[in-house]
Amino acid sequence: MKKIAIGSSMRFRDVVKETIAALESFGLQPLFPNIDYSFDNRDVAESLEEKSKLAWDHYKAIEECDAVYFILPDGYMGTSCKIELGYALAFRKPVYFSESTGDIGLDCYPKAIIPLDKLELLNEVYGKNQ
Repeated sequence: MKKIAIGSSMRFRDVVKETIAALESFGLQPLFPNIDYSFDNRDVAESLEEKSKLAWDHYKAIEECDAVYFILPDGYMGTSCKIELGYALAFRKPVYFSESTGDIGLDCYPKAIIPLDKLELLNEVYGKNQ
């Protein structure tokens, strides 16, 4: 089963959960560590130690995955996602964006822009029969 790590701001937690369900329905294994880490749905870690732990959990998922899909509503890519992008590139993982960021320095890296309503395209590339 192909593993797809997901990068996104926690402010889009509901979209991430919907994307996880969609990818699972295709037979893919989405990786988004700590999606339910905070019961109060906080979007920001409260300490340096907490932020570091959460970040390293995501880096481990990137190391284990076959590709990384960044969910970028309205093209927003926060600092943590930018670092995850660099990490994925260092490990030579193919990356995909849900939308263009409008920043040529970021938009030159994805293999493709795959909108959230076209996730079946990820399945075509990384589906269980591939």
